[in-house]
Amino acid sequence: MKVKSMMVMLFSAGLLLAQPVLAGGDEGQRGGPHGGQLLKGLKGLDLTDAQRAQIKTLMENARATLPSPEAMQSSHQAMQALIKAPQFDAVAARQLLEGQQDKQLEAQLARLKLQHDIRAVLTDEQKAKLDERQAKMLERRQQKDN
Repeated sequence: MKVKSMMVMLFSAGLLLAQPVLAGGDEGQRGGPHGGQLLKGLKGLDLTDAQRAQIKTLMENARATLPSPEAMQSSHQAMQALIKAPQFDAVAARQLLEGQQDKQLEAQLARLKLQHDIRAVLTDEQKAKLDERQAKMLERRQQKDN
């Protein structure tokens, strides 16, 4: 359950981080260590109004594919029922976990597609600038880890 919740939160955080970036606000600098890095990097790319509109549409479409809070609550309740049951049902637990893994895979796939689609909106110059920023960020992260 923790893995699924983490992936949904990361995906959601990435989507939420785009809003200030698209609006041109300073809040685009917020964010966790995952999920929003591509979107965070869009802030200084001098996006045109048309690009902002395209990215906003992509973000709205991606947001619509997120699982509902009710579905997440239902999954959590099913997990809790397995934990609290007098006898552990390994078959039911396996089925629940496999379902969660499938959903996690789909969420990751949707996130990658969103990033690809956003990148397709950028000009070659903007892509180069974004690539440069990502390389610098990776370098800083590696230095920090050492």
